[in-house]
Amino acid sequence: MNLPYRYICFICFALTTSNASAVGLIEAYQLARESDPTFKAAFYAREAGQQFKVLGRSNLLPTITANYSYNKNDVEIKYDTAQFTGTEQRDYASRTSSVQLRQPLINLDGYARYKQGLAQTSLSDQEFLIRNQELILRVFNKYAAMLYAADVLTLAKVKSAAYVEQRQANIVMFKMGEGTKTEILESQAKYDLAEAEIVDAQDALENARIDLSKTLGHEVNAIQPLLEDVEMLTIQPASLTEWETIAEQNNLELIAQRYTLDIAQEEVNRSQAGHMPRLDAIASWSQNDSDTINTFNQEATIRSVGLQLTLPIYSGGSVSALTQQSQSRLQKIQAEFDIRENAVIVELQKQFNAVLNAKRKLSALRTAVNSAQLLIEATKKSVSGGTRTNVDVLNAESQLFEAKRDISLARYTYLQNYLNLKKTAGILDLNDLQLVATNFQK
Repeated sequence: MNLPYRYICFICFALTTSNASAVGLIEAYQLARESDPTFKAAFYAREAGQQFKVLGRSNLLPTITANYSYNKNDVEIKYDTAQFTGTEQRDYASRTSSVQLRQPLINLDGYARYKQGLAQTSLSDQEFLIRNQELILRVFNKYAAMLYAADVLTLAKVKSAAYVEQRQANIVMFKMGEGTKTEILESQAKYDLAEAEIVDAQDALENARIDLSKTLGHEVNAIQPLLEDVEMLTIQPASLTEWETIAEQNNLELIAQRYTLDIAQEEVNRSQAGHMPRLDAIASWSQNDSDTINTFNQEATIRSVGLQLTLPIYSGGSVSALTQQSQSRLQKIQAEFDIRENAVIVELQKQFNAVLNAKRKLSALRTAVNSAQLLIEATKKSVSGGTRTNVDVLNAESQLFEAKRDISLARYTYLQNYLNLKKTAGILDLNDLQLVATNFQK
């Protein structure tokens, strides 16, 4: 059986896709941005995160409070003096209204909260960018998974057809007295296994299709297949050292971790502020009408402007404990940052090498496919000459299909590694996905 790989791809997408209505990779990403639950959750998390800077700034801005009270009073006053003894009954209403403005002048706790709020908002922005990069990869991976499942299904069908052909040839040879019953049974066993593989491949394709549809929020029945000759994308810069520098500066998870460090540092500052004085400017206005029994039938209007100094002296040791606790957390987050930075560099090296070696790997796999095809032809001739057996032909055919499956997977893995490299460096965006999309049929 000697079918060109292009013909196999044609069969695959004739069976599973229709290019006229196929969903493209960029269209899939755009649909996912609107429908993917994980991305929608990230969007609303970012919206909520925008309020951190507002909440932090509020600690430095003035607060204005107003109070009003109205009471009905029933008072009984008893007099017992040398001059006279008696009781006086008073029923009256008292009213109190006031407005106060408080402006922090020195408030180290409030300033730390302000800077912490800015860092928390920046962190939420960064986490949203991370979720967006993850969406690009998730869409591509599920898109490629559906295509690869279709490739595997096609190969399984071609393999089954090859075994049918081989079985038929063995039957003919047996009738001519040149073959054995065992060879027929061997071909039948290979065919039965191929049929089982078809069932598994059909299930895998349907599962991949459903998975992609759920992510896109859109029923997907056809997607654009990958071109046979994948274009080797340019890697700039060409030096791994330069990529490491880019990753250290731009990796989104490292940037997010730096904001987490800023938040932890401001938490230390907040804790230490518990020992510091606070100074507020206060302006107030109040109007009282029969406020107390001593001001019965009196109305007073009071206007005041002044300063209030609060000096913490002792709080049971809680300030010192909170400071020590927040400093330990800061050191923990610093250690986690170092761990993450090392992991990023290791992952970057892995993806860089994978992309760099992809061309050589694909070339080797193409050679393996060609060699497997030649091996089948040579083995069949050897069978005719009596030097090889039916088992050798079946093994050669299995080797061919495995090589074709490997090259199919390698093509998708190469593009995946390219996107992973950009993500690890922190520079993955829609332009990269559009560049990858040029390798798919329109």
